Amino acid sequence: MTLTLDRIAIEEVGLNPQRLAQAIQQQLGAQEGAVPIYEIVAALDIDEVREERLSNFEAALVTTRERDRGRILLNSRSNPQRRRFSLSHELLHFLNSTHEQTSEDGFHCTRRDMSISGGDAISDVHRRQESEANSFAIELLAPQSRLKPFLRGTPDLRQVVAMAEELDISREAAARRFVEMHSADLAVVFCKDSRFLYGVRGRDFPRLSLRKGEQCDLGTPVESTISDFDEVPAEDWLESLPRRCEVVAQTLWQADGRSTTLLRAELHDHDGPGFDDTFERFANRDER
Repeated sequence: MTLTLDRIAIEEVGLNPQRLAQAIQQQLGAQEGAVPIYEIVAALDIDEVREERLSNFEAALVTTRERDRGRILLNSRSNPQRRRFSLSHELLHFLNSTHEQTSEDGFHCTRRDMSISGGDAISDVHRRQESEANSFAIELLAPQSRLKPFLRGTPDLRQVVAMAEELDISREAAARRFVEMHSADLAVVFCKDSRFLYGVRGRDFPRLSLRKGEQCDLGTPVESTISDFDEVPAEDWLESLPRRCEVVAQTLWQADGRSTTLLRAELHDHDGPGFDDTFERFANRDER
């Protein structure tokens, strides 16, 4: 498939990464299945996309300071979904001429760069532009306009898996996007051998108390299965409990000891009396 895109019109929307991605989506029009990212970069003056076995970084962009032409190198050792994300990430570096190159001829981006988030809240120039590239990549590959079917009803990791398959993105990227876009108070926790790697919170989800390497009580792993939702002690997961909070957890068990856990919080503004307290007051009244 050959695409024709108007790069000038896309860049006229400004430097905001989400708006740039939406401008591309607008020119693509209605679509089904995975976003054609390889065709998109070719239509936006990327002359070559090459894949090689890399060890020190995930992707590289070779370009001029004017960003008139470019070539992108991807790590062939990564899975196809990660390569799609890396390609989208590098495209933002190419389109945003204010991004500072990390070498004389372009950009070299590591796996760690591909996970930075925070946007304008980040003061460090490198971290901020990597965050912008990640925001652009997920908005391009999993646009808000395509997410409604996956955000309906009670939050469930099966919706995350369905999103990943439909849009051809990694389950990790889908889980992060799901938490970001869902109206419920959610967080997602990524573990290896039941030890905490990192977590991502929705806007109103309380701060997580977990530290990297800390053991998480996730139950018995059964590879390639999704557990039921179970209530878990909020104090085991959250840093502080300023108000009554109930937390339930659901885990997707993956290969190589990896797991993805979805946390859903039910926050209560006022602590109402529980059954035990009510019963105790009632009994004491009868004794008087």
